[in-house]
Amino acid sequence: MTKNFKSYILSALAVAAVALSGCSKNDEGMPEVQKKDFSVTLSGVSTKTTNDGMSTLWAANDAINLFHAALGGEEMTYVSDGKFSTSQSGTTAVFTGDLEASFDETKTYNWYAFYPYVSQKTDPESTSAGYTYVGGRSDRAQIQKGNNSTEHIAGTNYPIAGVMEKVAGTEKPVIYMRHLSSLVAVKVTNGLKADPITVTRVSITTDGEDIVGQYYIDFTNPYNPVFTPYAPSQGSRVSNTANLEVTDGEAIAAGESATFYLAIKPFTVNEGDDFTVSVTATNGAQEKVISAPKNYTFAAGKKKTINFTYDKSEVIYDFTTVAELNALKTSTPTSHIGKLTNAVVSFVPDGKNAVIKDATGSVLYYLDGGGMTLKQGQTINGDVNVTLTTYNNCSEVTAFNATVSGGGAVVEPQTVTLADLVGNLETWQNAYVKVTEGLEVTAINGKNITVKKGSNTYVVYSAAAAVSGLAVGDVITSVVGTIANFSGNDQIKAWKVADIEFTHTATKHKVTYTQPATGGTFYVCYASNSSTEIKSGDEVMEGEVVTIQATPASGFKFNKWTVTGATPGDATKATTSFTMGSEDVTIAADFVSSSTLVLTMTMENYVAVNHCTLSEGSSVTNYPTLALNSVVTMSTSGTGNCGSFWGATDTQWRLYQNKNGDVTISVSAGHTLKAVQFTYSVSNTGTLKDGSTVVASGTKVNLSGTSKTFTVGNTTSATNGQVRITAVQVEYE
Repeated sequence: MTKNFKSYILSALAVAAVALSGCSKNDEGMPEVQKKDFSVTLSGVSTKTTNDGMSTLWAANDAINLFHAALGGEEMTYVSDGKFSTSQSGTTAVFTGDLEASFDETKTYNWYAFYPYVSQKTDPESTSAGYTYVGGRSDRAQIQKGNNSTEHIAGTNYPIAGVMEKVAGTEKPVIYMRHLSSLVAVKVTNGLKADPITVTRVSITTDGEDIVGQYYIDFTNPYNPVFTPYAPSQGSRVSNTANLEVTDGEAIAAGESATFYLAIKPFTVNEGDDFTVSVTATNGAQEKVISAPKNYTFAAGKKKTINFTYDKSEVIYDFTTVAELNALKTSTPTSHIGKLTNAVVSFVPDGKNAVIKDATGSVLYYLDGGGMTLKQGQTINGDVNVTLTTYNNCSEVTAFNATVSGGGAVVEPQTVTLADLVGNLETWQNAYVKVTEGLEVTAINGKNITVKKGSNTYVVYSAAAAVSGLAVGDVITSVVGTIANFSGNDQIKAWKVADIEFTHTATKHKVTYTQPATGGTFYVCYASNSSTEIKSGDEVMEGEVVTIQATPASGFKFNKWTVTGATPGDATKATTSFTMGSEDVTIAADFVSSSTLVLTMTMENYVAVNHCTLSEGSSVTNYPTLALNSVVTMSTSGTGNCGSFWGATDTQWRLYQNKNGDVTISVSAGHTLKAVQFTYSVSNTGTLKDGSTVVASGTKVNLSGTSKTFTVGNTTSATNGQVRITAVQVEYE
């Protein structure tokens, strides 16, 4: 097998060996090929999904569209045989599937094969259904790994097809496949006198005609396919620019060359028209406009080589300082080439973030899914490639490529005052700072701490967790972090709780309580941090909000709180809170005996639930009312099978939405409902509702009165939702 590039792109895929089985004869005695057990063998030097050097190979689970058409009629009628797939890999693979219709062995047929499989593709001529990517999405680049690699020119973004015409029904057709896209090989020669270059991007732009994106393809003539752009209502999804990103590229020495490959839609540059080739390398991007001396065709299944000499000898930097980099930020991630001098990694708070600083400012580098891992103290001198965007009004680098040295050295934060920071986000964004002048706490909202110094106010954000014990009136004596912005507010972001040091200045008062001897227990904690318990005898600062939570014991229920020295929000609620005032506080909880009865019923068949005996031969299919015990009943007003038992073991009592199914829980006179809890499964996305509120399975609904009705709904626009109740728990007095 010769591994030349021409065979890799063009030869591709003999579709062979139509295996027929299960033959029978129709009523007129004509031979007929059945739909079952039909297979197509595709083989050849150049196939498509994986690569082996310059040859590409089939892979397991590949799939194609197969079509056929009988000849001899007035019009060509295509039959779509749907999806044929393979479990094999290599240069030859057998694709199997079912034919859409039987065919006559006495007739002659055309056969058509198309890769990649597209479920919406209706026939070989279709230019309005079943679009296919050519070169990938119009807004995304093709990706080549390393110089001279063709590994990426294979797979679903590079369609292939083949046609075999006039095949007798008794013969096995062989279809020779062909690439429908055109291949452009851009051979980049380093024209610099001495410096090596590394190519990172190659682009081809036409003067208006689209060349990549989503297309409907008529492949009845695979040597000259017809491409129709897919253009939904929101706009076209094709582009006149094909981009190739190069990863892991190797340096190209002066005078040496490397080749980079892009797949595009076939097209012709007319004589006198132009197209543009751009190469981005170490010294930046260089464009060259190519004017066609005659019609210049990029044909389907053909490779055309463009020679490009990269001789941009001077680098034009987008930035030479961090401040200049920060000034380039936009809401759209944008690539920039720059040069830094004496920059340092000043702060690495975790495995995904690092702060890079020079004498002019700081920028945050966020590793989103991989990238360079930096260490505090590393230095950066020389060329830098970044992708920059804006995050909460601050600059953020999401891709970073540079040469770093050193590492492990400790970099101390820069000491600043609150006055330095206020109103100067552009200057201090992402800076690693320390404030030690004493900041008065004026408000606390979870992790956000509002502070002031003189007339200046700011926010200190404790990123890891709320600061335990910190209260309004305290003084933060030291805070270390980075300067950020969130929801329009500038802030010092402390990455660890330990980076916030404070002293108590507010007056404290004692909280005392004794747990009840019977009836239940209660828990006292800070409202800002429920995991921090306030024990009896602890002192709490004025202004601190305290939460109290009561838990009744079995057979009891919560009655009320008695709090002296403060006023709870609602003394009758089991969970409430109060604000520490200017005196000590005592807390007591009152529990009373509960007369609530709890009935738990697991659904069984009608006989078991209602404790009765059916006569032999009786067949009752609808049970609109179930007596759960002598007090509680469950009933439905729905029609049809609403209220019937369902399942192999008759343990599901079901309701239908489209039968106006509902379920009512009732207690007899002299009793009051307190709560109900259904356990149920669903069918067709059914739901149980209390009015407009969905009641999830296992959710307890508190009630009062003697009856309560729940309805059946649906989480979609369908009307056939079902709820199948398997258990019900009712609390009543």
